[in-house]
Amino acid sequence: MVSSLILEKTKSGRGFRYEVKKITEFESFFKIYFPEDIEVKDKSDNVRKFRNSKIQKTVSTPIFMLRGFEKVKINDNEVNLEDYTKKFQLFACNAEKIETRRICIVENLDTFLVAEKLLGESFVFIHKYGRIGKESLGSLFTNELLVFVDYDFNGLEEFLRIKEVFDFAQLYVPENYDELFGKYSQSLKDNKAEMTNRIKQSLDINVVKIKESIIRNNRFLEQQYWKYD
Repeated sequence: MVSSLILEKTKSGRGFRYEVKKITEFESFFKIYFPEDIEVKDKSDNVRKFRNSKIQKTVSTPIFMLRGFEKVKINDNEVNLEDYTKKFQLFACNAEKIETRRICIVENLDTFLVAEKLLGESFVFIHKYGRIGKESLGSLFTNELLVFVDYDFNGLEEFLRIKEVFDFAQLYVPENYDELFGKYSQSLKDNKAEMTNRIKQSLDINVVKIKESIIRNNRFLEQQYWKYD
């Protein structure tokens, strides 16, 4: 990460520290190399998940950020999410259970903070601190689930992993995706994500559409296309 300039070494007093300079690439690195979904059973699993064979598995409750204007219950308590959204932009919680009618999981924080402008006010928008995996997905109880991610292999992998838990989950693809892709897509040159077998084998119509556009053009579209459109 240092050699690729994702992290930068800077002086700090008599010593030094590392600062994150490329947030998107840093988050992508952790999604690939530090997956939440690995179940730790032995030392080899510890190496895969924590890069340390001796570390002990710890059980932590996931931290979620929510915003929206719909009714929601968190750990069996009703929360006035609309009030928190209007006053503070979001509501953050250490939640074991989130119940609401419609959920939209948003991958990137800056998009999450304006999500209702893109998708309307009928969803409870959720952004998780850190990667969202099967353990944290078990905290969600809903009748409808929309997934809004980057349109690259990482994003597709994220969606398909969620779909394994919620078979009714839908990938959000804007109606003018082709137009947006033509205007704002970026080269895959510096994108480290790779196409997994899960993506190759998926028959989901939207996954196939996005996958083919990435392969055909060797380019991808970030979720933050709204900044430019």
